[in-house]
Amino acid sequence: MIVLPENRKAYLKSKPMAYQSGWLACESGVVHKKLNAPESVNELYTQGYSDCFANTECLTNGEKIA
Repeated sequence: MIVLPENRKAYLKSKPMAYQSGWLACESGVVHKKLNAPESVNELYTQGYSDCFANTECLTNGEKIA
């Protein structure tokens, strides 16, 4: 799923805080790191970071949105 800039806020509000933190860290250019937190939190953080990275790549490459 591609998250368009105009839908970003609503999309992130539907996600857990750790996911949001990972997404926002990626957007801000922060290097991915392992948090000093339980593994479940690290997994959500990493998922958010990865999803943001993939989403940015899709938007940058101009992929068609179905």
